[in-house]
Amino acid sequence: MFVEQGRATLKIKADDPSIEKYVYDIDLCHYYIWRWNISADYDASGQLRQAYVNGNIVFSNGHPKKVVPKVAKEGKKASIYRVQRPRPEAYKGESSLGFLLFDRDSDPSTTDDQALVGAGPSRADPMNMGKLIAYTDVEPWRSIFDFDAADRIMPYPGSCDGVDMLMSAQKNKVDGGINK
Repeated sequence: MFVEQGRATLKIKADDPSIEKYVYDIDLCHYYIWRWNISADYDASGQLRQAYVNGNIVFSNGHPKKVVPKVAKEGKKASIYRVQRPRPEAYKGESSLGFLLFDRDSDPSTTDDQALVGAGPSRADPMNMGKLIAYTDVEPWRSIFDFDAADRIMPYPGSCDGVDMLMSAQKNKVDGGINK
């Protein structure tokens, strides 16, 4: 259903064909682009080793999550980058998602030694986006912040008029109605 009806986009990891993900983006009335990043690791026989939702492991007794050591290799320098993931479709709200990226060898082209810290909402509902979920020590490729494009961004299935009214009321409440 997620793939066929939701039309999620399949991506195979470039350096490891036994790792795949599906990305699914929803435009929450141009305030936020919600992303599901569902990834999986398979062994040589095609058996599932571990599944991830937005970089967090699903099966506690499955293959353990890869942990990148937070110390540079001997003779190398590590880096921490402040990164922005553009989301121009969300021009009314979060048009860019920010996160911190640790890179053990300071070479952005080698992604096997990277981990990120970021946060995002817990619900894909622009009227109530839920709690803030912190993502720590997550592989960028498996995260909501990855730069892979989905084939399409699905529209929010609800009414955006109500969302616009709520956002306007919240803005007026915050700024005391100054920006009318």
